[in-house]
Amino acid sequence: MAAELHRPLELSGAGASRVVTLHLTVSVRERGKSQPIELATSVGLPPAPYESVDELRAALLTLQAASDAPAPAAGSVLLRLPGASDDWSLPDDLWLNSTPYRRSVRNMFYLDVLGAMERAVADPSCSRRMRVVITPPELNMEMDTYRVGTLLELVREAALGFAQRGLACRVCVQGSMGQGAFTGVPRVLSGVNKLLAMMDWQANAGEDYEGALGNLQQPRREGLVEGLVRLGAVGPAELAPDDDVVIILAPQSMVGASIFEPLSAMVEQAEAQGAAVILINPLLQDRQSSGGVMSVRGRSERLAFAASFEEIYHFRLLYSGTTFMFPILGAVRMARPPAPSTPTAALPPTYVLFQRRESEGAERYEPVGSFSGREPTAEEITSLLPRRVRPLNDDDIGGGDAAEAPDEAPTTAGGGAPPASATDKFAPPSW
Repeated sequence: MAAELHRPLELSGAGASRVVTLHLTVSVRERGKSQPIELATSVGLPPAPYESVDELRAALLTLQAASDAPAPAAGSVLLRLPGASDDWSLPDDLWLNSTPYRRSVRNMFYLDVLGAMERAVADPSCSRRMRVVITPPELNMEMDTYRVGTLLELVREAALGFAQRGLACRVCVQGSMGQGAFTGVPRVLSGVNKLLAMMDWQANAGEDYEGALGNLQQPRREGLVEGLVRLGAVGPAELAPDDDVVIILAPQSMVGASIFEPLSAMVEQAEAQGAAVILINPLLQDRQSSGGVMSVRGRSERLAFAASFEEIYHFRLLYSGTTFMFPILGAVRMARPPAPSTPTAALPPTYVLFQRRESEGAERYEPVGSFSGREPTAEEITSLLPRRVRPLNDDDIGGGDAAEAPDEAPTTAGGGAPPASATDKFAPPSW
């Protein structure tokens, strides 16, 4: 389906009562028919003082989301409205299935997450309980490609970014939990607190962030003097009255010990003093344990606490299966939008579904759907993403047709063309 303006925008009224009418020609191609069907229609936008393309796009996306049967694929077309701000796209040639990542790829994620954090903290309408979910292979703790250095670099960029704005930021990693012989920390967080204190923050004399850590890294010090970047564990006793932002790395429960009690007490105290709490990749679900730990009793409170954090950034990859996490078929991204210049341009956070395309050493993530204020469901992802990685020059982009079209007949040894992509899940083995 394609749509284009066949007449100029029709404007009526002035100021806050300005009405914009779009006259569109919609081309619909039905499966099995060679010629498309063309329909003419008009769309009237609510009266508002439209002064920019961003405001026009916001109004169109609001209408699209409020319809009785919103089409996510139509939202992906509206995102690319000519003249509107590009605050949703992904760079080409990320190659997230190849680790370790290039420095430019890591920096892209660091700046993306930092921007979403800064916008959320500066927005008084945003909850002071925030959550960041970012799980490419280098930051996915469930995969063997997890790299703790990438997590530490991400947190360093975020904390120093807040410090540059004059905000005191405390970075926290949960300490030892449990009792007796069962005392410990989750494996993925083991030693992280020590690494944070030892890593290069460029905070020594003569460096870019001189004094940001106070005297934390000085070899001989008499008492700790904190700077704008502070370190700590999880618990209310770790907070200082002048903390503005608290970043907590991957809080999670262990078998025999729940993170709920120290984390909830810390969050409540931070809220009481006006500090923002940001969880990065939290895993707050219960872990089956004995001795009445994380049992049915109190589960509703734990679930409500986990759901109380507002998501301000989301990035995850979509795979063709769960066994090998390969190939990458697409991605879902959401970053909290910047504060609108006018109320007309305000939009809720938009989750964008991307389809990954690859051919001849080039890779691109193309939008195939957008979802206002919510994640796409499994059924929506299945209907919008094809079952294999398609080449860049393939005209069949996204949509249900791409997902439902039959796959090419598999080639046999000695016959037929090779697969268009080396990541084609359905290609026959080389032998």
